[in-house]
Amino acid sequence: MSGNICRCGAYPNGLNRMHAILGTSESCIATHASDMCVALATLDAKVQVTGLAGAREIADSEFHRLPGNTPHRDTNLEPNEIVTAVELPAQGFAANYTYLKIRDRLSYAFAVVSVAAGLELEKDIIKEVRLALGGVAHKPWRDPSAEATLRGAAANQTTFTRAADVLLHEAEGFEHNAFKIELARRAIVRALAQAAAGTPQSQSDKKIR
Repeated sequence: MSGNICRCGAYPNGLNRMHAILGTSESCIATHASDMCVALATLDAKVQVTGLAGAREIADSEFHRLPGNTPHRDTNLEPNEIVTAVELPAQGFAANYTYLKIRDRLSYAFAVVSVAAGLELEKDIIKEVRLALGGVAHKPWRDPSAEATLRGAAANQTTFTRAADVLLHEAEGFEHNAFKIELARRAIVRALAQAAAGTPQSQSDKKIR
């Protein structure tokens, strides 16, 4: 890396097929590769850390960073801090949830796009929702305005499509990865439909039906 410009290959004019479409900067368009952290973002996890100044708690949504002009900093951990625990709230969306991962190979591959979705339903009305994307930004991507469009709405494809449009309204494709925008839109709609139906993506049968 030279100055604050990323020289690892994750810059806008490189071979960027796997890179970010949301939250990018002129310095970096790398993606966050974790699956677990996308799910933790959906669960509103809290990260417990400790360092020389003592212990503190960081909301999962604030733990990872967008690149801005400091792409070398992936998290908001201070240099002398370590993670000691991850705390999950009681609300776990145990009945209506899914994690959908779209990738080039069925195993040992990072997500091209992934979606974690959790719904709390009252009949066919969405009472509560959490929704996060992976493979599209430098951190697990959530947008409160997209979740707000779902609350109080019917759990159907029209609602899910509207939420996908809101979640992706700032998406920007580059030379090799513009396809990710439509792929993410379809993945969001599919994941929400799977969650609403109570049929989470099978982890033994990887095919998408």
